[in-house]
Amino acid sequence: MELDIVIARLRRLGSGLAGKIPRRAARYWLTALAVFVTALWTAPFIDGRLELTRERSWLFQQLSHATTNPTQPRNVKLLLIGDDEFWDGALHHRTPIDKSYVAQLVRRLDEAEASVIALDFDVRLASPGRAVPPGDYVAVDSYEPYRIETDALIRAIDDVAQRRKIVLSKTILGPTGGPFTLGADIYQPYGICVHLGADGQWVNPGTPEFPLTQVAQRNLSCGYIALMPDKRQVPPPAQVEGEARRLDSFPLAIVRARDPAAAPAFASRPYYASYISEDLAMNPRITVSAHDLLADPLKARSVLQGWPVIVGEAWHQRAKGSGGLVDVHETPIGPVVGALVHENMAEAMLSNRIYPGLNGHGLLFMEALVGVLAALVFAAFTALWMRVLVVVASMALLFFIQWLTLQLFGVFFDAFIPVLGLGLHAIIDRMIGH
Repeated sequence: MELDIVIARLRRLGSGLAGKIPRRAARYWLTALAVFVTALWTAPFIDGRLELTRERSWLFQQLSHATTNPTQPRNVKLLLIGDDEFWDGALHHRTPIDKSYVAQLVRRLDEAEASVIALDFDVRLASPGRAVPPGDYVAVDSYEPYRIETDALIRAIDDVAQRRKIVLSKTILGPTGGPFTLGADIYQPYGICVHLGADGQWVNPGTPEFPLTQVAQRNLSCGYIALMPDKRQVPPPAQVEGEARRLDSFPLAIVRARDPAAAPAFASRPYYASYISEDLAMNPRITVSAHDLLADPLKARSVLQGWPVIVGEAWHQRAKGSGGLVDVHETPIGPVVGALVHENMAEAMLSNRIYPGLNGHGLLFMEALVGVLAALVFAAFTALWMRVLVVVASMALLFFIQWLTLQLFGVFFDAFIPVLGLGLHAIIDRMIGH
């Protein structure tokens, strides 16, 4: 009996609201339509102009939080070269970085039994746009001592790749959205990552002077290093001119080397990843300094053994502890070094913390549906205070709906700016007396 009363009241409320909606003038609906379309089109510009990127990223972090799958580092470790090594240690604050030193780290990580070794270094040649065939060692560097250092790194990579997966960085050239071309780097002259044999798989023939065994050829892969304009988005495979296959991003190459089944299909939709807080990521059980790896390899082994390890830069630019860190990028958790960005993306894929966004048509449909419902609800109330209240309540409801779709279906969509635009339109319309 009580349920019948509730249903009857809801019907009367719905009928009352529906009766109010047609009373709005045509100008109201045309203006609402114009506001909605404008809000959709200008949403990226509004984000940039009002600097809402951090707020939207924070909101996504809250939406994606799940107690059953917390945002914690579990699958990927970091090895960071800090001030102790760069300013006070063996690197002698030299740029470009000493490749023989990197070779030493690769061998020590092999001894620590890291499952995957990923080298996050920009190693493009001085003229990256020039094609460099395998065997053209002079192109590596005209300064022979630097070239000898690179020879040492390649020999270490070949040796360690007999036992470990190794992921190297790949240089790509072109605008953010492509088309991309492969840039020349220090690996191509040695016959490493010459061209793609399949999606995410490289042909590594080596050279007569630097031969690669078949095992090493299979264990070597490369991924491009570039961030998306939306730092929450996982960098997808990129189509490269002259290549029939797609090039993996650096974190995706790490995931494929660790567990191919964990690599998302991507297809035509974007994927978004939540970020691990920097405090958690810098836990000594997750992150090891290069200094500690060299000074106490047994202790480092207890942390790194059996896990993928990303080797990256984390020293200060001007002097020890002075100036900003090198290779810093703005992210949803603030400015962090690039290796930590890759660690977050790889962790998200391996921990199943990535969320597919809607593709272009699906996103437009959902935004249009939400916009129509919001416009109808806003139009149903006449009093100014009621419209303000309904707009606030609608934003809270939209937050809940987005959280629900993310948790239940793993799908992320963002319609706050269009709905807010419609709400402001309804409020302003009432204030000016229409």
